[in-house]
Amino acid sequence: MAGGSNDTTPLYCGTGTDNFHTSYKNMHGYVSLVVCILGTIANTLNIIVLTRREMRSPTNAILTGLAVADLAVMLEYIPYTVHDYILKDSLPREQKLSYGWACFIKFHSIFAQVLHTISIWLTVTLAVWRYIAVGHPQKNRVWCGMRTTIITITTAYVVCVLVVSPSLYLITAIAEFMDQMDVEGNLISSIPMSQYVIDYRNEMQAKMSVAVNATPTSPTANVTQWLNMSVLATSPMPPTPVPPASLVVRNVTVYRLYHSDLALHNTSLQTATFLIYSVLIKLIPCIALTILSVRLIMALLEAKRRRKKLTSKPAASNGTKTLVNGKSAERPRKNSKTLEKEKQTDRTTRMLLAVLLLFLITEFPQGILGLLNSVLGNEFLMQCYLRLSDLMDVLALINSSINFILYCSMSKQFRSTFTLLFRPKFLDKWLPVAQDELAASRADGLQRSVVAAVPDKYQSTHKQPQVVTLAATTTTNNATEVTNL
Repeated sequence: MAGGSNDTTPLYCGTGTDNFHTSYKNMHGYVSLVVCILGTIANTLNIIVLTRREMRSPTNAILTGLAVADLAVMLEYIPYTVHDYILKDSLPREQKLSYGWACFIKFHSIFAQVLHTISIWLTVTLAVWRYIAVGHPQKNRVWCGMRTTIITITTAYVVCVLVVSPSLYLITAIAEFMDQMDVEGNLISSIPMSQYVIDYRNEMQAKMSVAVNATPTSPTANVTQWLNMSVLATSPMPPTPVPPASLVVRNVTVYRLYHSDLALHNTSLQTATFLIYSVLIKLIPCIALTILSVRLIMALLEAKRRRKKLTSKPAASNGTKTLVNGKSAERPRKNSKTLEKEKQTDRTTRMLLAVLLLFLITEFPQGILGLLNSVLGNEFLMQCYLRLSDLMDVLALINSSINFILYCSMSKQFRSTFTLLFRPKFLDKWLPVAQDELAASRADGLQRSVVAAVPDKYQSTHKQPQVVTLAATTTTNNATEVTNL
């Protein structure tokens, strides 16, 4: 930042943010590596379980698409965190900042953001699908069928790539620098070698000279700040004066991800990119999820109240029973099958609400910080945003890896399917109940195959074999379009 008597830089974050950044940065590599490894395993298990025949449904298809995006983020982040955090002190500078690694950083900055955007909008789609299932169950099969769901998931992947990738690609470029090191290996200065960076700095210095000569008393701190701050998070170091030659022990050619020539001469492009990130990718989905979550909670409460009213015995206001044709009449009760289906629907909705709320906790702060960065400019970027970037990264990783725990803790069918897939076979003889679950699951799959194979006219006049129907009773209820999980 600009210093001296002309320093008018506003202070947005104090020394506490700097201290947190310094202390947490040493742990971030190991924390994120553990989260990524566990998240990779968890999302792989999610995909295996959710794609089973008995688990296929529109909601589970969205959860599968979400798990694929989260898995890709985890796998890509592992080499990044190992290289940039865990091995940062053991690698020589020319290897740590090689051209190949700069290319990977450019890929990382685009790929991770695109996949994260896909997972965000799939989460919004999940909330919309769930609200339709709870608030408008009669429209659920028409509006949220499997074909519509597959088209929606595919559209989310394609549109997010087309919207996010170009802006991130255009504002970044790989620039060559010569780092001058002292005898202890510390960086003394970093001199740009890429011609467009040299030309831009010369242009800025010329503008500063003109401004100083024209109005000697006018502050030039903003121009100096832009010159010093126009470096990305991967290269936040401002240019420094050329040191005495006696201090320089060796020169190292390095490559950093820097602003592109287009971005340096077009600040509106940078502002638009941050607005896309903060508003389109973060705030709009968070606001939509907040509204949908509130509506889902209200729908759950209304369904619970309506079910309690339908299952209770009505009584007249004077304490006597209502008579119909001389006989007392009671409100008809729902059968146990219907009640169990509605309870399962409520459990699924509560589970998905937990997924949505976790998303809001981890994503809303990032959207607010991104918006403030667009409004307040480079000062906020350097003082606050970059200092909290590691924390935001690990929160996003945790959000992408914890869904497996939610599914296991809140979905009975997910637990049963997972157990049948991964329980050691030798335990079957010690767990007879599990054998029943296995038979029911297999019978459910057999029944689906029979229904699909038999023509409609034949189904209307012939019942399914009794043994299949009885065996599948325990599982078909949980695999309907409404309950999903």
